[in-house]
Amino acid sequence: MSAKLSAGGVILEIEKFLNGDDGAYDWDDFVSISIQDQRLDAIRIECAELPGKYPPGNCRQYCSSEGLERLKEIVNELRTMKGESR
Repeated sequence: MSAKLSAGGVILEIEKFLNGDDGAYDWDDFVSISIQDQRLDAIRIECAELPGKYPPGNCRQYCSSEGLERLKEIVNELRTMKGESR
């Protein structure tokens, strides 16, 4: 099974996570279900690997503040690829 997410859909999932607006399992679903677009799936994989690259300070966090900054960078990179500025 793979998701048909667009760059905009990936941006939305990451922003919901960053803002705390996601549902209980939304982030887990996002990082667990492959995306048909290989470029976007590579981003999904990077998001799934953040806790290993940027270990959380405690068990209530997904990753460190550096990992959260990386998520923001990913959003900006995706917007640039889409031709958006924000």
